[in-house]
Amino acid sequence: MKPIFKIMIVDDEMLVRQGIKHLLDWEQEGYRIAGEASNGLEALSMMDEVNPHIIITDIVMPIMGGEKLVKIVKEKYPHVVVIVLSSFSEYDYVRSTFQNGVADYILKPKLEADYLLSILNKTTAKMSGMKLADPAIDPEEKKVLLAIEKLMTGYESLLEPTLLHSWFPHKQFAFFGADMKHIKDSGNKLMFANEIESGIRKFVLDSAVFIRLRFVNESVIYLFNVDPEQWDELAIELRYLISEIAQRVQETHFIISQSFTDFVSLGAIYRDNYLKLNRYSFYLPERNLIENDHLPSLPGAYQEIDMGELMDQLRRKQFQKAFTEFLEYVHQRSMDYRMDIFEFKSLLGNFIFNVATTLGKMKFEIGSLEETKYDYFRKIDEALYASDAIAVTEAFIHEVERTIGETNPAVNPNMTKLLEYIQNHFADPITLTGVARQFHFNASYLSSYFTAHNGEGFSEYLNKVRVEKAMELLEITEKSIADISASVGYSDQSYFTKVFKKQTGISPSRYRRRDVEQS
Repeated sequence: MKPIFKIMIVDDEMLVRQGIKHLLDWEQEGYRIAGEASNGLEALSMMDEVNPHIIITDIVMPIMGGEKLVKIVKEKYPHVVVIVLSSFSEYDYVRSTFQNGVADYILKPKLEADYLLSILNKTTAKMSGMKLADPAIDPEEKKVLLAIEKLMTGYESLLEPTLLHSWFPHKQFAFFGADMKHIKDSGNKLMFANEIESGIRKFVLDSAVFIRLRFVNESVIYLFNVDPEQWDELAIELRYLISEIAQRVQETHFIISQSFTDFVSLGAIYRDNYLKLNRYSFYLPERNLIENDHLPSLPGAYQEIDMGELMDQLRRKQFQKAFTEFLEYVHQRSMDYRMDIFEFKSLLGNFIFNVATTLGKMKFEIGSLEETKYDYFRKIDEALYASDAIAVTEAFIHEVERTIGETNPAVNPNMTKLLEYIQNHFADPITLTGVARQFHFNASYLSSYFTAHNGEGFSEYLNKVRVEKAMELLEITEKSIADISASVGYSDQSYFTKVFKKQTGISPSRYRRRDVEQS
């Protein structure tokens, strides 16, 4: 039996509302006009009573217009689909409503029976796939959601075969969701979840069935049901949707779980696969999609670090060796996204505790370190990514180096050697990674180490050395600017010119002319 979709009409002109009501034989087409309102505020007051599946609303109305109505409806009633009526002059308003999840819009001059029906049928075809029955009055949906929730939390649950098949007619299932822990405001989380749902309606296969589950662990999660032969196509459409959203929303991770065919195994897949993939984002911050079938390769075998040996190195005052070895190790560990997050954070916390304790026994003045180490513990515990936690540890190491006097190049042979190396090799195509390898540093650590000890970054210092040498060559030689660019380490003359001008305020050619004019 074809479902009946309830429609609410919202327009301040009674003649327009009457015209829509008499435009079609609604019941015959599978629809019912369940309510009408003259403005957005009146429509909102009727929502719980009418429980519409679809709202057809005007844009410009007194008291509350359609733009604000759409925003509130999509926040409070995300399952309700909104279609906007507009004139050509109101298109800017229509465009803003699309950002809040409007399904479609109809220009008033095109408000004819066939056209309206085609829009409604296209919309409800997707709604049928989503099982968008009103949860307040649909006991079957309550049963389905309750069964899913029980399975997800580890309890046994069964659905009657006929009910299960009516909701999930296909053989293949998978979880799809988004991590929202970076979004602090609950209202923004709801808007983001609604944006995902709007995107699913727009991009995903009409034949796919999906149902939105409750927010779990700061995630919005869907259960998808699809024909196995269409699984690859569905995955492609979900990836496209993610790429669209990721352009606007930063630091959000989407998850596509392992697919499965047995509804009863839903809970095990959620706990042992979906949640595990979600945790991987701690180590994979650059990935906006973490997909069971497309995980990055794992690092090779690595040797476990001996914390006792590290502390012995500190006691022998081999500070840089100890710090470099530890950071190299934790960077390697952070590439293994399977590592337990608590274990990783504990490793960093233990290092900080042991270093502070060892330095105290060595009679260093560590009063400030004793006070700040708890702040480092807290920041590591709150870190959303492994790279953030490592950065906290690096900051601690820099504070240690200041405490023991390692920041002065005069007493820091490593820094002196680094500066000498750059002075001697500035004309070569040297990079931070290459220099790190030369001095047995971790590249990430060298970057922060160099800045902390030299007051400027590696690239800034290298550019300064190169520009100073270029200025000298411009003054004392007749070499062309292209030759000078190449001789100080820049293969691209235009980039050299850009760097030179940033450092000196004028171009190389202008600098040469100025030197000639002054002489």
